Amino acid sequence: METLEITIGGRTYPLTLSPEEVQAVREAAAAVEKQISDLKRQYAITDRIDLMAMAALQIAVQSKTQKPLNVTSSGEPGPDWPQGDIDSLLQRIHDALDR
Repeated sequence: METLEITIGGRTYPLTLSPEEVQAVREAAAAVEKQISDLKRQYAITDRIDLMAMAALQIAVQSKTQKPLNVTSSGEPGPDWPQGDIDSLLQRIHDALDR
């Protein structure tokens, strides 16, 4: 096992990971930090918890849109979420951040 300290939203978190997990966790932490930075630039949000929550939500939505297609009961490929629902959710997130 390996100890890794990651920083997200200005706070440091020590983690104990297997060697195989280290690179994935580093990349994930970098993605969260980038999302937080993007949100700070785009919106007038200064609260750390709000930034981390909105970054987590946006990353979760993005991960849903990037998943491979699943197979429906009819055997046809189909998306996990309808694109219109994803676009609507992202717009609602952006609208909430603009308040």
